[in-house]
Amino acid sequence: MKLKLALAQYTDALTNLKLAKSEPSEIEILHILVARDAIEEALSEKTQLSVESLAKLLELDNFLKQQADAIARGAKLAEWRATFHPSTEAWWWFLEPTSDEEVSHSHPLEPLFNGLTIAGLTAVAAYMTNFVQLFSTGGISLVESFGLLGQGGLLLTVIHTLQDTGQEKIKNLLKKLNISPQFHSPATLGITAMLLLASVGVYNSLPQIGKWNYREGKKLSEKGLLEKAQEKYEQAAKIDPNNWEIQIALGQVYESLGDLEQASKEYKGALKRGYPHAFNNLGRVYISQKDLITAESLLRMGLQRVRKEDFQLNYELHQNLGLVLFKQKQYQAAEKELRQAVAIDQAIEGKELGGGMAYCLLEDVLEQKKDIKGQVYWRKKCLTYARPETLDQYKWFIETGKQDIAGDIDTTGVVNGQSQPSTQP
Repeated sequence: MKLKLALAQYTDALTNLKLAKSEPSEIEILHILVARDAIEEALSEKTQLSVESLAKLLELDNFLKQQADAIARGAKLAEWRATFHPSTEAWWWFLEPTSDEEVSHSHPLEPLFNGLTIAGLTAVAAYMTNFVQLFSTGGISLVESFGLLGQGGLLLTVIHTLQDTGQEKIKNLLKKLNISPQFHSPATLGITAMLLLASVGVYNSLPQIGKWNYREGKKLSEKGLLEKAQEKYEQAAKIDPNNWEIQIALGQVYESLGDLEQASKEYKGALKRGYPHAFNNLGRVYISQKDLITAESLLRMGLQRVRKEDFQLNYELHQNLGLVLFKQKQYQAAEKELRQAVAIDQAIEGKELGGGMAYCLLEDVLEQKKDIKGQVYWRKKCLTYARPETLDQYKWFIETGKQDIAGDIDTTGVVNGQSQPSTQP
């Protein structure tokens, strides 16, 4: 709000200067300089600047520089600097009349070059605004992201250039390098073009940065650092919102943390694009919410879409469908689904799939069918292979009176909230 007001005052002051039919007075010039000071103060307080406002500021600054001769003639800038002690970065207090040498050596296309430079810096600012919005909520920082792409130094150059009025900084550098004034404008435009191309390159590389966040989130999840994993996944999802793997991973973390509403939101995002993992995981959420009809529908649709070679997901779909049918007291149908899940597991020697919950569920099914021998057999298998993946699955052991098993099973999956990778024979 402070920046918006300062920009409006600066605009009014320069508009009056533009419309004036005579040379500006000292009071009018002082008003312009103070108004520009107010903008710099607002910027130093990290006030967010929209692309439109930045474009306006660049346009106004360019106009002010064009009035250097009139301001130098109408003001006692040297005396004012001695009184107010402005920073050397405040170029507006150091405006000087254009020398005859500069005029004679200026490039004939300088106005065009200056206009293109302003447009280029505005475009760079647009990209930077987008980057800041993407990287402002945890996860990998903006500087880290550019560093990841080998362009960390370039980022700092871009920020410094935009904050300190790029054209003036670049031209001062060119003067120090003893480059002829005739080439200042085209050189400034060239540097701006390089910054713009670099920004475009980083923008096009955002999906790679998203994948990096995803991989880092996966590592953190495997270590049980769910909150940190959540930050990485959320950052990845913000950068690459259409990546279903990121949505599924983020949903699993939410589910492990007990936030079923957020988990459901992520799974539904992947569901819209038809990914079978989303049908399975969302079905699991509906089981937790006791909406068994919706859960059954989702799981059956998932089975219609899953690839045969995706053994992990086939296992989970049959297991979860078996649970739904068991809760609906369809014991015969539940046993069929659970035995299919177990068959997938046992077909791969030495490889443990999923949460192993199918063994535990089969025990309950056979208990309802009064098959004592089968119940004992599958209870032993449950104790050996059970690996619940969510808090709700672990709570199931307590709710069904299996506290003895609950104390001995592997709960790594509950912490990780993540399934094992798909396995092929």
